[in-house]
Amino acid sequence: MEEWISLTKYMERYHIGYKEVKRMIDNNELEYKQTEGGHYKIKVGGDTVSRELYETEKAKRIEAETKLNLLRKVLEEEKTNENY
Repeated sequence: MEEWISLTKYMERYHIGYKEVKRMIDNNELEYKQTEGGHYKIKVGGDTVSRELYETEKAKRIEAETKLNLLRKVLEEEKTNENY
């Protein structure tokens, strides 16, 4: 279930400080909106990962898998060459 809570409530719920929450907001790690008064509301529950963070992590995973497969090929070729 989607829920929007204040920055203060978020800090209390997840036991983290203001600077850490602000860093997460600045790095688009949290989905948030600002009220007319300038206060933050942070999305919790539902789909809490921002689309930007999801896409970034997906790209990193694909890159890591590609490198891993390349390293496997290199190791297999070395093993084959040692047998000759």
